[in-house]
Amino acid sequence: MCTTIGFSYKQGQVFGRTLEVGAALDNKVLFVPKNKEITKTTDKTYKSKYNTLGSGFFNIPSFGDGINEKGLMGSNNLFPGFASFSDGPVEGMINTTTAQAFDFLLTRCKNVAEVKEAAETIVILKELNGDESASNHFFFMDDSGEKIVLEPKSGKLIAYDNPFGVLTNAPEFHWHETNLKNYLNLKPENTKESQFNQEKVTQTGVGTGMLGIPGDFTPPSRFVRAAYYVSNTPKTMERNAAILQGFRILAQFDIPEGAIVYENEKQAHQTLYASIMDTQARSFHIKNRSNTDVQTFTLNDFEGEQEIKIVELAKTMNL
Repeated sequence: MCTTIGFSYKQGQVFGRTLEVGAALDNKVLFVPKNKEITKTTDKTYKSKYNTLGSGFFNIPSFGDGINEKGLMGSNNLFPGFASFSDGPVEGMINTTTAQAFDFLLTRCKNVAEVKEAAETIVILKELNGDESASNHFFFMDDSGEKIVLEPKSGKLIAYDNPFGVLTNAPEFHWHETNLKNYLNLKPENTKESQFNQEKVTQTGVGTGMLGIPGDFTPPSRFVRAAYYVSNTPKTMERNAAILQGFRILAQFDIPEGAIVYENEKQAHQTLYASIMDTQARSFHIKNRSNTDVQTFTLNDFEGEQEIKIVELAKTMNL
């Protein structure tokens, strides 16, 4: 389970996500410099074009989300039961897996236009040299505010423009887009009073324009909530306020331990981390399950670095 958001502010763009799974992932901060071999395909290994910073897991040089030096930001989200793959490689195409494809696009494209063009050359295989494709889909946003979703269908990455600035999980993106039609009544303004059999009834508190917004953790409900919060975020915010706004929105999707339990899983789903990226400073901000203090990194922190770096996160808070 994941919720990703992206929106504009006065000086740039903010993009971020939560990650929730039923297993303990040792998430870290990952830096990949340009000209490093990063994406394996059936016939070659591609190098990164741009310095890229984001989240990684364990000591594997592969991104869950991140931002590159050109301001392209991306998130790799779970898409269980809806991604479908090619049974075999296609001649003349870049044949690879979902994780490798995401790394390829994030480290080699400078904007959404390039992502869309590159995606048309990629085929997602079920398996490559023992590496199985996860059922995932991607959300990218660039320095100009352009946004796109890519979803694997029969091995092809199907592109959807994303005016809502939101991605969760299954079903397909166009289903979520249609589902928003069920929530046209949502608004930030309050309904202060109404008439019931000629009797005036007044509000008990603020927020009456949001009555009916779904509050559960299913992907459709999270999509609606996230779309509402993003659409009502002022575009005139200053950078610091926008980053904080991003974390406040993502906090609406925090899953407390014990709230969701699967009978066959040893560990219940809960939020493992939330990250926010910012195009103005090319920065990456993250807080994790065991430490909700925001830890900040920028591409400038790795200036001149020519090797892949995996950075441990502080896992305890000063209480």
